[in-house]
Amino acid sequence: SASADPAAPLSAALANACAACHGPDGRSQGAIPSIDALSAEDFMAALRGFRDEVRKGTVMNRIAKGLDDAEIGATAAYFASRRAR
Repeated sequence: SASADPAAPLSAALANACAACHGPDGRSQGAIPSIDALSAEDFMAALRGFRDEVRKGTVMNRIAKGLDDAEIGATAAYFASRRAR
């Protein structure tokens, strides 16, 4: 539809990659932290921190290095939209 968000497929694809470790819709079932309750601002700050090597992590630093600000924002928006449901 004309009102559909053109970034939606990208957001969903990026979030799907997160699900491999953080669980469906960001709800982890194990030792890896859930990301479903993070605000969009906290989500973006965390990913930027990993990307910029300000925040310590294991694999997240490497993953975040491959994301630009638009991709980080799109992923944060995806998870925020899932919480609203």
